[in-house]
Amino acid sequence: MTATSSPATAESVISLQLVLQPDPRLLRVVRLVASGLASLGEFDLDAVEEVRVASDELVSTLIEASGGGNVTVTFELASDSLCVDGTTTLPASGELSVDPLTDRILDAVTSNHAWTTTNGQVHGHLEREFTFPS
Repeated sequence: MTATSSPATAESVISLQLVLQPDPRLLRVVRLVASGLASLGEFDLDAVEEVRVASDELVSTLIEASGGGNVTVTFELASDSLCVDGTTTLPASGELSVDPLTDRILDAVTSNHAWTTTNGQVHGHLEREFTFPS
């Protein structure tokens, strides 16, 4: 597992990338990073929990889909949202199979999410926008 952070830009307050072996035990690291970044973004407790759950669903789906290759997860914290992108390589004979319950969970806890498969690569994306009380 590796982690890097990038300098803040106008749109991205914090960018962090994890490269994980396809080991479900590492999901706890993903959950910690997701909830930690959400708390840095001053999300309320419900939003922090939703980001944690959504990140877990996204990365666990990628781990299941991987052909034994690494899963790369990128977190982008902006002033009003947190985006999580994950990528892995499908096995030669593999297809992406997303559990319908996973999609329902992501519908409930994210602003948007998507799955794409291109040239043997699976990409999952989620975004959780934040609204702050006036």
